[in-house]
Amino acid sequence: MTIDRADWHWDSTEKLYRETHGIIGELTETQEDEIWSMSANHIGLFLRWIIENGMECDDAGKEDCEKVRNGQMSGTEYLFSNCDGKFWDSDIKEDLLPFIEYYYISNDYYEDYIECCTNDYDKQCFGVISSEDDYLKLRKKIDETYRIYNSGNQ
Repeated sequence: MTIDRADWHWDSTEKLYRETHGIIGELTETQEDEIWSMSANHIGLFLRWIIENGMECDDAGKEDCEKVRNGQMSGTEYLFSNCDGKFWDSDIKEDLLPFIEYYYISNDYYEDYIECCTNDYDKQCFGVISSEDDYLKLRKKIDETYRIYNSGNQ
């Protein structure tokens, strides 16, 4: 099952990017790369949390997972280099899927992401590439939601 994909968000992100930067006409490769990063930022942050907590699938690239854990690779970079920009249920340990459905797929994650990582609710999740501080705030919310979820599902 597909959980999320960067290409699902490309059109919205490109439109916002063009509006924000006043761009008409063709995009440069650098601009396209930035749009891809913005399209996938919310997915990458969640993947980072998964990897930091050792919840990635057994087939995940061990070397790149270590790079994510050590801060040498972002979750978004991992998403593109290891998952082709697509977040699948096969990318995580099977027992995490009910939490993903409860939190990520239900859109509660997006609310937390918007609160922690954007300065403007209207930008939704496609107008930013988050900072480390953004991630740390978001990680606290994910951790708390995961703790509450597990306490009610024991």
